[in-house]
Amino acid sequence: MDNFFDKLKCFIIFSQSNVSNNEIKNEYLKLVKEYHPDTNKNIDFNLANEYMINLNYVYEHLINKKAFVNNKEDEYEKNIENGKYWFINDYGRKEYVKERPLYIYKLGLLEYQKCYKIMFNNSVFFGKGDESGYEVIRHLYRCYLLAQKVIKMDKDGMYGKMAKILIDNAYKMNESITKGLKTSEEKGMIIKWE
Repeated sequence: MDNFFDKLKCFIIFSQSNVSNNEIKNEYLKLVKEYHPDTNKNIDFNLANEYMINLNYVYEHLINKKAFVNNKEDEYEKNIENGKYWFINDYGRKEYVKERPLYIYKLGLLEYQKCYKIMFNNSVFFGKGDESGYEVIRHLYRCYLLAQKVIKMDKDGMYGKMAKILIDNAYKMNESITKGLKTSEEKGMIIKWE
């Protein structure tokens, strides 16, 4: 079974059996070693980063025993007013956008900005370790999914190009989270830089 997503499925099934968080963490670390762009140079760099975003998100949900969130297409349709999409921007104001790819791109950008806010306002990346590490992983995964949708809708257009840059930035942030980090024995939390 060489396919990443087959291995990810097996990892999920394994984690749902009667195993401890330490056993889940050990399986996670095996997959990290196999698919991280720094440890496996045989995989395309961007593909390896995509795998790591998916793996980190799955691990975060498994270690915290959460149900997986399905991203439904109609989620975007509920925020339409007078023929325009709306969302609450970074300043807490309602912003309107007419084009769907731009709307979804802006939602992805908001998720990415949330990661930065968490990183600068919490100590998780400076040795103290708390739940904010998992929160960053959730926002990064959501950013990645939204940017992928934009690329599918507007592959060669301006919004598709902006989404590719956003994904590249999400990959870099995700890489910094998984590169050289230790985890605690209890929950697999990030505790310090190597």
